[in-house]
Amino acid sequence: MDLSDEALIESFRKTKDSGLFKSLVRRYQNRIYGAAYRMLGNMEEAEEVVQETYIKVHENLAKFRHQSSFAAWIFKIAHNVCIDLLRVKQRRKGFHLLSFDPQSTQLEDESGDCGGQVVSQVADSKPLPDELIDLSEQAEVIQSSLKELPDPQRMVVVLHDIEGFSYQEVAEIVGANLGTVRSRLHYGRLKLRQLLEPYFSSSNVYPTSR
Repeated sequence: MDLSDEALIESFRKTKDSGLFKSLVRRYQNRIYGAAYRMLGNMEEAEEVVQETYIKVHENLAKFRHQSSFAAWIFKIAHNVCIDLLRVKQRRKGFHLLSFDPQSTQLEDESGDCGGQVVSQVADSKPLPDELIDLSEQAEVIQSSLKELPDPQRMVVVLHDIEGFSYQEVAEIVGANLGTVRSRLHYGRLKLRQLLEPYFSSSNVYPTSR
């Protein structure tokens, strides 16, 4: 029977067995890569996030406490690595990076309700509207649309609607209060729905929210 994350962590702390650490982080490798790719839209950068996250986890595992899940803790590290990369892009390319201040109101400038509907598939580029598209093409359309969201909204959509973290866990990961997370998620879903509507107006790509 597989050990829980917490049991693996305790065993690693006692034995310093590198095999235990590899077993622990391997559980999250694909998820972190997928989330980073959806946040950054670049495969090489997503791989960089995975590698940097594991370095930071190894360096800081002694600091992990069980007030939150290990999944939320490791995703918080990955989230911070993503933010660092976005800031580097901002400096190099001069694009605007929206504030991650939990009290920021820059994001809450839209109104409307998306009915608690969420996205289930992702990847990059865009086929023509009204075209019969397969699942792979749907994934490309959704990833392309995700890139259009402000960074803070995209982060919470990916973490909650795709990775399945609770509101509280998302708040811990991104360092925002619950109200801010709910607001970002609401407006992110609304914007995403508007972007996807020309492609999926007759398709159900919005499963019921958790």
